[in-house]
Amino acid sequence: MNNTFELKKGKLVFGEDNIVISDNAAYIRRSRVLPLGTLLLLAFARLVTYFKSGDTSSLQFALIFGTIGILILISEFFKSTKSEIFLKEVKSMKIKRSLFREYLVIKFGKNKTRVVTGIFNAERLKDYIKTVELQK
Repeated sequence: MNNTFELKKGKLVFGEDNIVISDNAAYIRRSRVLPLGTLLLLAFARLVTYFKSGDTSSLQFALIFGTIGILILISEFFKSTKSEIFLKEVKSMKIKRSLFREYLVIKFGKNKTRVVTGIFNAERLKDYIKTVELQK
């Protein structure tokens, strides 16, 4: 059975004992974390403005956007950008669909997940995952 799957930008290769992923996950992570950091700096600046002037709208802005930014940033650190995952580390693999896009979620040790996006033939990948799980 063919174990190479094409992605929008890269490849997903299932080996004998590992999974090799070549995509732009590190770039995507940086493009998510950088705006969150900017949002947190803006929220901190508005918090300082509140302490100087006592304007309650500054406090509301700082609390709402600061809390949202921190929660999303914490959830981003539970995602991995590893390009090679050994099959003995993998707890589960699932194809999920959201907003007309399909992506592979690989869960492995210490609550880490690896999300692979841009899958061209998700049905063939789903069938392959079922055969790999049956062999375990």
